[in-house]
Amino acid sequence: MPSGHGRSASERALLIVDDHVTFAEALASMIDRAPGLTARSATTVEQAWQALAEDAFDVILLEVDLDGNDGIRFARRALSANPELRIIAVTDSQDEGRAVDAVRAGISGWVSKDEPSDTLLLVIRGALEGETRIPPRLLTHVLAELVSAQQAATGLNHALAALTPREQEILDCLTRGMKPDEIAQRLCLSPHTLRTHIRNILAKLDVHSILAAVALARQADAYPGVSAGG
Repeated sequence: MPSGHGRSASERALLIVDDHVTFAEALASMIDRAPGLTARSATTVEQAWQALAEDAFDVILLEVDLDGNDGIRFARRALSANPELRIIAVTDSQDEGRAVDAVRAGISGWVSKDEPSDTLLLVIRGALEGETRIPPRLLTHVLAELVSAQQAATGLNHALAALTPREQEILDCLTRGMKPDEIAQRLCLSPHTLRTHIRNILAKLDVHSILAAVALARQADAYPGVSAGG
């Protein structure tokens, strides 16, 4: 497993993160033979973080089901720490939901482990140029899920934006787990006025309970640019 410290300036460094030791080492050896690429392997999340602390990498080849489905969480954290990093899922998984989660986490590609090495190298070089490659058998589902989530976020954003400042304030209190009497005291509202505001909030969000309204407000926080506070 060569270390990136001794590579030439023109070489691009890859880290293979896979808990199947034989596969990880064989893949690193194959990549080392490719022009302009060098690689090392890690077989646990802990080893991967250690490698990232010791060296700079351009691309990570990741088994998304690493350590009992911990791969996507690792990808999200790694990209948060280094947005310039490119991560490609190299996996046995055929799960469309995992592919959606991986794309949402920011991966740059998805390659089955039974694909020829030439295909993987093509995806790697594409990722280094800023491309994202998802197999056609997964792409339709991934795009449909992403579009659906964006539409839901947009609709929810509009609904929350329709709340008055006072209604937004009350909804924020509800999402914090405050009880109605606590909210009324904090905002200097009568119980009757507070109930009226809550009825208006439920109507504008098209829900029938405070719990559902709180769930929507918390869901909005999962989408960039959407806030329960409007």
